[in-house]
Amino acid sequence: MVCNKCEGKHNLPQKNYSKKVGELRHNINRAFDNFFNILDYPLTSLSDFSFIEPKVEMVDGENDINISVELPGMNDDDIDIDVSEDGYLTVRGEKRSNVENKSNGRYFSERSYGMVSRTIPLPADVDIDNTEASFSNGVLKIHLPKTLASKQKNRKIKVKK
Repeated sequence: MVCNKCEGKHNLPQKNYSKKVGELRHNINRAFDNFFNILDYPLTSLSDFSFIEPKVEMVDGENDINISVELPGMNDDDIDIDVSEDGYLTVRGEKRSNVENKSNGRYFSERSYGMVSRTIPLPADVDIDNTEASFSNGVLKIHLPKTLASKQKNRKIKVKK
């Protein structure tokens, strides 16, 4: 497959290109996380950055993929979920501040507000039409059933002695 935007000028498959960009973004985010961990910089001070990655847990089962995303302080209306054709799940959310300070005094807050986003490469093709999501107690749970073709791609190979 050739990238349609390049009109055949480049010989890179679109799926591999998107995957490499996602991996690069992931590595850059990890580098920033490691940098602030070395400085022992508190996470709440990172609110100056426009995007913070929420914590994720993924279980790749035989027939489905189950993902849990921590989004404390948000409502289900604040969350947006997308699955791209090239196999990436993106979860975005916004935690809004509803505190108004009308006095001239000062106040102190370590709470973080703003946008969060996380893009996760999916290990298999999923049935997007039957994907379900639920949100309770600050945890988003996403159930992604695998497609029949995806289940048939992986086969056990017997090792002979």
